[in-house]
Amino acid sequence: MAEYLAKALARERGWDIKVRSAGTHAVYGEPASRQAIAVLEEWGIDARDHRSQPVDWDLLDWADIVLTMEEWHKCYLLARAPELDGKVFVLTEFVGETGEVPDPYGETHFAYQEVRNQLFQLVEKALVKLVQGGD
Repeated sequence: MAEYLAKALARERGWDIKVRSAGTHAVYGEPASRQAIAVLEEWGIDARDHRSQPVDWDLLDWADIVLTMEEWHKCYLLARAPELDGKVFVLTEFVGETGEVPDPYGETHFAYQEVRNQLFQLVEKALVKLVQGGD
């Protein structure tokens, strides 16, 4: 959901920001969950073509910054590639907040809406920070 929210915000505001998502334990080629597609569609965002991909070295090299949803994702990446320190942040950490973004997989529609709303606020702050050149 974060990828699609970020792309929609960037498009809406005319920002030239490239966004790609990947999972630390994702299976390649899986569609977004039915609930994720539904809550994004409520906001006019079409994620039906989304396909999952596992994080890999090419993607990590491509990215200027890597934002994770949970602390363990950050720790997982840094344990395998300590040279990424300073490039990998928990999304909340990057925008100066605390906490994490929970994975709503298998939860209710309302839980997906809550995560979508949380992600929107955090992603908006992150993009503004990136556009303004803040660290």
